Amino acid sequence: MTTETLRQRLAIDVGNTRIKFGLFSVSENRPHGKLPECVQRTVVLSGEPLPWELVRSWKSASANWQTAVIAGSNPDGVKRLQADWPNELGETPLHVTNTAQFPLAILVDEPRRVGIDRLLNAIAVNELRASGRPAVIVDSGTATTVDLVTSEGAFSGGAILPGLALSAKALHEYTALLPLVSVTELGQETPEPVGLNTRAAIRSGLFWGQLGAVKELIDREAGPHADIFITGGGGALLTTYLPGARFESHLPLQGLVLAAASRNNSGTPS
Repeated sequence: MTTETLRQRLAIDVGNTRIKFGLFSVSENRPHGKLPECVQRTVVLSGEPLPWELVRSWKSASANWQTAVIAGSNPDGVKRLQADWPNELGETPLHVTNTAQFPLAILVDEPRRVGIDRLLNAIAVNELRASGRPAVIVDSGTATTVDLVTSEGAFSGGAILPGLALSAKALHEYTALLPLVSVTELGQETPEPVGLNTRAAIRSGLFWGQLGAVKELIDREAGPHADIFITGGGGALLTTYLPGARFESHLPLQGLVLAAASRNNSGTPS
């Protein structure tokens, strides 16, 4: 019996609000339907000190450390991270930008202008969706995206709307008296539809308005016969009210690991 070799790859997603670090175990014989396993993770806010000591400890405990990969919707944040990259962590991370090399058909007007996280989500979901069924991906972050993957596995666009935190911030900053309600406060309990004070009314509008928009988009994009996958910081709040939906907290990072593996398998240097 041969022992399977597991390799570990650090994937970094640099967003507008947060930077997500995930260390993933990658099997050479990974079966279809099984995503790379997240063994370590951490998140920092953009502008905060980068967690290099923690990442060093991950590397020191790893026997098969591969070159890290990085992607994201915040170009300045990517440059900052690459400039600060410690030598002891090995080569500077591979910055995945060329979506033309992705193992994914992209059926939109301008494929190169699609947010890379949306495409990485689709790569990961193609491992999870039922064969022959379309999928809808809801990513609830700074913005909320609701995207369609066809039954053949192609990314075919979607919708973008303000996320929970962005909506709350806009209500606070563009009015004289409305208070700021955080996503943490929203997550404490499901808001009552009819708020009996201002904060409660804001919580109701943010949560039920977001959920209603997402439900409507799912129905109009794919109807009742699609697999539904939820990810992102606000995703857990929505999943309970989306029957049959599956919450996957690491989709963009797992898609990034799969995209990097595809480059390796095609002979592209990593």
